[in-house]
Amino acid sequence: MANALDFYDPFWESPASKREFQYEHGSFAWASMPVGTEVLAIVGQGTIAVKSNTTESVKICVKTGDSYPMLTLNITQSTVAFTKKDSDTEEATLPYTLERAEGNPYIPAATPDDGTVYWLSIDRSNCVLRYGKYYTCKALTLLEVRLNAQPGAWLEKLTSVEVHDGSSKPQIKISRLPVTMDLPPLVVTNEAVSLRQLDLAQVTTWANLPSACQNLYHNVAGKNITLESSDFKDFADAIHRSVTTPGYWGHDLLKKKCKNPINPDPEEFMYKYLRVTIGSNKGNSPGIPYVMEVWPPKHMSPIHDHGDACAVIRVLSGTIQCTWYDALIQGFEPIKLGNEVLLKKDQITWLGENQYQIHALKNTMDKTCVTLQCYEFPHDNDVHEEKFRYIDSTTKNKKNFVPNSDCTFEEFYKYIKWEWTYKGPHSKA
Repeated sequence: MANALDFYDPFWESPASKREFQYEHGSFAWASMPVGTEVLAIVGQGTIAVKSNTTESVKICVKTGDSYPMLTLNITQSTVAFTKKDSDTEEATLPYTLERAEGNPYIPAATPDDGTVYWLSIDRSNCVLRYGKYYTCKALTLLEVRLNAQPGAWLEKLTSVEVHDGSSKPQIKISRLPVTMDLPPLVVTNEAVSLRQLDLAQVTTWANLPSACQNLYHNVAGKNITLESSDFKDFADAIHRSVTTPGYWGHDLLKKKCKNPINPDPEEFMYKYLRVTIGSNKGNSPGIPYVMEVWPPKHMSPIHDHGDACAVIRVLSGTIQCTWYDALIQGFEPIKLGNEVLLKKDQITWLGENQYQIHALKNTMDKTCVTLQCYEFPHDNDVHEEKFRYIDSTTKNKKNFVPNSDCTFEEFYKYIKWEWTYKGPHSKA
């Protein structure tokens, strides 16, 4: 199983090479720089997320009111430094360890249109400081400072936050909790989870999911959500034959999604899968909330996010590989997080508005996979952005995708059953 991952993006937006790091003691003319201020909800603890369009520097200062001690995280285009200041003249650099060598901890030379999120986690219970970019989760930690218990006691005095970014007033959001353990992607029932699985953080139950995910889970986790209906027990086999056999309805439908439907480019064709919608759009999801997706052997999705929606994904037939990534940024290749996860029949995974937003799916097997994707916007999301963002497999550019339908479930069921009954080796004609 892959490393457990948990994503938290307080700004609800989806936003790479190993380098030598340097310590920097820089002094800034604070009066001339835009400042954002906030207060920690819990003294000495929390996660500070800063969204900025700067190409210069970001400086996050956490202190005891207007006094000392003061913790500073200073980020530039070429350096990152943690410092602790006890007086006007006493300042010490805090040594850190590199957690993700493939990540880039610096300020970008070019500003992304939607800005970049930089975050600082203060974990007073474990005496750990963490710095990362994009989503605030342990999997996206770039640098980590570990303090001894007694020297770390000064964290309990920190209360106020100031942020300077040198170019524009930054957006600041503060979480009450620090970045610690990551929540697993696999969801099981309360009856299925064991003490050992809880200890190793291998699975989670529906009760830990965001409320929108809980709603979706309860709708699709039942035993009757299956392709093995009493009136069409060969549904899964019939789907496989239809989408893998030239001249059959499913295969022709896949070809119609290509730029050249008559003679599709083989590489483009491998990125095509069917979206079979179930029910109607209720206005609380990106497109129709329930979508059965059909993945022929070796077919895959591009790397994409989900428009800040929550989702639950259940495998109805076959096996699907899920891979998570750090961010979608124009001109940059997304960086894979952890290991790929293989989800098998009846297994369920999830994503929140801030967790697991960026992934790619691929059917690595020789049998067609069918999944049930279920979407719902968080209850406090008042934007309802009805588009996903993805990396084009050919141009590598970031593009938008408006969730659509290749056909309804009723149409799909009718055509597949007709083919299975009247066409080919199973024909009753």
